[in-house]
Amino acid sequence: MRRGRLFAVSIVCAAACAAAGKDNGNGGDPIDAPTGGGDPDSGGGGMDSSVTTDAPMADAAPVTITLTQNTGTSIGSNNSIACGNPDGTTAENSWYRVFRLADHGVVGGLRVTAVSFGVQEALGLPNVQIKIGTYSGNLVPPPAQLDTGLITPLTSATFAVPNTANTAPTSVTVPITANVPALSQMIVEIFSPDMNGTSKYFYLGGNATGESKPGYLRAPTGACATPQPRSTTALGFPTSHLFITVAGTH
Repeated sequence: MRRGRLFAVSIVCAAACAAAGKDNGNGGDPIDAPTGGGDPDSGGGGMDSSVTTDAPMADAAPVTITLTQNTGTSIGSNNSIACGNPDGTTAENSWYRVFRLADHGVVGGLRVTAVSFGVQEALGLPNVQIKIGTYSGNLVPPPAQLDTGLITPLTSATFAVPNTANTAPTSVTVPITANVPALSQMIVEIFSPDMNGTSKYFYLGGNATGESKPGYLRAPTGACATPQPRSTTALGFPTSHLFITVAGTH
């Protein structure tokens, strides 16, 4: 947080020196007689006073914000996109969203406090990783594919996704902290490992209500063979709007 400083201008006050004519008793020229001014070393009354105030202003209170590219918050029952295995489990999948801080009115850094994402289906309490980093690639206009080589990791957290066998699609919120530098492009990844042979699966949830920027999927193994993140539209699923949001302060 930038701190302002307030400075007062120095004020200098000086007493006037009065000169009085005085007869020397012989009718001679008048003699200048100091009456309290002049050289301060002589004990006169001259004053040179300066006052400087250097008082820091109080920091502004942090502003809470949620970064989202989704128009709606509902999670649909048929809007997920993921790569699966022949045994009914899910293969390795990573879902991404990239947020330009400036697009959300964040002109300084962002202090991340939580990430929320949709859960369409999950079985077996599968562990996923939430990863936060910065992305140095060009995002204007939004590309059809990202480059994972341009990601700088900041932090990550592991989360066991609750089973949805007897519940409707939902969203979950995971506490996670990260300091994202000012003017950054923050990238968020929800990583799910290959669950072949475990009887587990995870399908990240989304909706079809609209999005301001694309979401991306990377599925490097199996028949999907998508080693770099591609937008859901480029993959042929234009209405699969991945639900991933970020909460924080700035």
